[in-house]
Amino acid sequence: MASMLRGAEYDTPLNFEDEWAKIHGIVLALITQERVTQLEWQDLFLAVYKIHSWVEDGKKKLHSAIDYNVKEYVRMARERINCHIERGDQALLRAYIHEWTKFYQQTAILPLPFMAIDPETAPPAPLPPGSETRTPKQYRSKTVREEMLETWKKVVFQHISLKLLSAALRLVEAERNGEAVDARLVIGVRESWVALYDQRDCYYEDVLEQYRKHFEREFVEETVAYYKKRAAQFLAENGVINYMSYADRMLDEEEQRARKYLNPNPESVSRLVESCVQVLVVEFEDQILAECPSLIAKNDVEKLRMMYRLIKRTPSGIEVVLKAVDNHIRSEGLDDMKENAMTITTDPEKYISQLLNMFDRFSTLVKEGFYDDARLLTARDKAFRALVNDTTIFRMELPLGKKSRNTAVESKCPELLANYCDLLLRKTQLSKKLTSEEIDAKLNNLLLVLKYIANKDVFMRFHKAHLSRRLILDMSADQEKEEAMVNKLRECGMPAEHVNKLFRMLQDIEVNKDLNSSFKKSLVGTNNNKTLSDLINIKILNGGAWGRGGVGAERVRVSLPRELEEFVPEVEAFYKKHHNGRKLNWMHHWSSGTIIFGTSSGGRYDLEVTTFQMAVLFCWNDRAQEKISFESLRLATELPDTELARTLFSLVAYPKMKSQILLCDAPYPINPRDFTDSTLFFINHDFHFVKNGKEQHRGRINLIGRLQLSMESSATKEHEDIVALREFRVQEAAVKIMKMRKTITSAQLQTELVEMLKPMFIPNRKLIKEQIDWLIENRFIERKIDDINTFVYVS
Repeated sequence: MASMLRGAEYDTPLNFEDEWAKIHGIVLALITQERVTQLEWQDLFLAVYKIHSWVEDGKKKLHSAIDYNVKEYVRMARERINCHIERGDQALLRAYIHEWTKFYQQTAILPLPFMAIDPETAPPAPLPPGSETRTPKQYRSKTVREEMLETWKKVVFQHISLKLLSAALRLVEAERNGEAVDARLVIGVRESWVALYDQRDCYYEDVLEQYRKHFEREFVEETVAYYKKRAAQFLAENGVINYMSYADRMLDEEEQRARKYLNPNPESVSRLVESCVQVLVVEFEDQILAECPSLIAKNDVEKLRMMYRLIKRTPSGIEVVLKAVDNHIRSEGLDDMKENAMTITTDPEKYISQLLNMFDRFSTLVKEGFYDDARLLTARDKAFRALVNDTTIFRMELPLGKKSRNTAVESKCPELLANYCDLLLRKTQLSKKLTSEEIDAKLNNLLLVLKYIANKDVFMRFHKAHLSRRLILDMSADQEKEEAMVNKLRECGMPAEHVNKLFRMLQDIEVNKDLNSSFKKSLVGTNNNKTLSDLINIKILNGGAWGRGGVGAERVRVSLPRELEEFVPEVEAFYKKHHNGRKLNWMHHWSSGTIIFGTSSGGRYDLEVTTFQMAVLFCWNDRAQEKISFESLRLATELPDTELARTLFSLVAYPKMKSQILLCDAPYPINPRDFTDSTLFFINHDFHFVKNGKEQHRGRINLIGRLQLSMESSATKEHEDIVALREFRVQEAAVKIMKMRKTITSAQLQTELVEMLKPMFIPNRKLIKEQIDWLIENRFIERKIDDINTFVYVS
């Protein structure tokens, strides 16, 4: 059949020797890298196909013939290489790399015509680790290229590999010592090692194992030995700082050297660098870390960056750096606060500015000195949080419980932060001189500090009080800023319940604008109050949103001026007509107004006063020259003694004015506690207002000060209210958890309570225990009968 396909001219059987003789010269030319024409190249493909197809055992004979010729060439190459062994490292390496490079190039060209005789069977699948070895039948025969590389390995490389390796490593050492070397010589030895042992005699064996066992291991060991001889000596002679620079430079050089000379994979580079770190950094870690506190204190950014680059490579050195940064932030921050205590305790703007300056300074330290390492940022946050919540300078004492006389000390920072926010959002000198963008930037900075406050519930309480004053007195600098601030509080993670109340407060003010317009229209032509109605703005506020003060206000009786007293029924009638079933409670202590005050010298001033101040001043409306006793004023205004004394004190000793509206016969310095029923008060007819050193006969004077939203203003009561609200929050959170869990251990309940409440405050153990006891007493939860440390929800 074969002869029929060949045709008549191929009737004579092919002889291998004859066919091989035709192509032998071409094969030798390819092996020796001599010129081969295109026609010869094509004839070689045809001859190989003919021998493989029509010569018996042609495949085997071709392999043998090629192998013989390759071995002869390789033996000659070995002799040429051996001539340079005694001439030095570089001569040997150049001779080897020259011969190897030529031969390796031909391993990619010569096998191409012989691909037809390469094994066709795909390599078997890898065996799992621990399996029995393969039988010889499972291994396929080698390709022509593999046979060529195997020949070079056996004839040349195995005899001089150690000499080549030693010579290459000596070149690397010379490079480390600053000598100029030909890097291609070292790279060539490594490439030779990898290529020659990349033979898959066993398909599940790591083909780079021999490279790692010899070239890479020797390279790493020589590197370690080199630096062991020099590192300690360099440190002793040059000091720690210079040694850090030396180690940092050497690590960079060795990493580059590893990428250049070792097999290009991350594992090889990593193994060399780790070994260098061990000998250059870890062995001298204590000496290096000892410099950390002083470098941080000096803010020596460059040396800190250098130290960080070294220490971050060690297993545990970074922990010492974290501790040093933490100690620095705490100590330096607290020292700065103590140094400026007299200023920042009275000026919330300067206090917040100082906190922000410290935060920027510490953040710059971490960014420039430690590359913004996430671990260092966490340490900064932890230390700054401790600084913000420190109680050394600012403190407030909260009772541990209703029945407890002991107190818990907390930072006053939340209150000061709320005061600073009020300065930015209220019509003040500060808000007037700042642009809108500057106010936004300062509010964002304020929220940055808020993030670090532990007791955010205190901030929200004071912020709500300030917002109430601004909205009631129309003192907001920008309504859009108010809304933006509430939105930012929501974005900061403040509880939705608190934020929603602030939104409803803002909505109430907007609704009241339409309400006032409708009310004034309803009075047209109905009575004589039209003129007065144009001067009055009413505010109907939602008790659920505005909260505190409502209950106490119902019990405070005040006799309003006649003009206002007649106006109250009109408002109530109008509101009931539009909102049936709702009850109005008048908050006179939240109200204010403007009255005209004239003096004997012709002065005329517009006084902005609270309703209580107005009620007191109107007592002199028809008897301006008389002196009126405290007892008579009490009868006329019907104010409680405490509130009347506070109101009179604001009129006889207002701190922002040298000349007061009222005078009294109480001893100086005036103290409201010294007021008695017989203390006499009278109008100051010589009242004058001084501005810029000149006496003013006209002007607007604000006597309202801090509008009192609660009838009880003492700090103790304020703190008790905070604790009471916290108790309620703990109870509420505990019930939520019990509803979800049904059964829970005491330890787990405490953990989940802290986790749930920490966005606002962190409850202490005593508070949690008292509220759990309260829930048990009121049958919300109960202890498990067979385990007193487990609670069960009572549905």
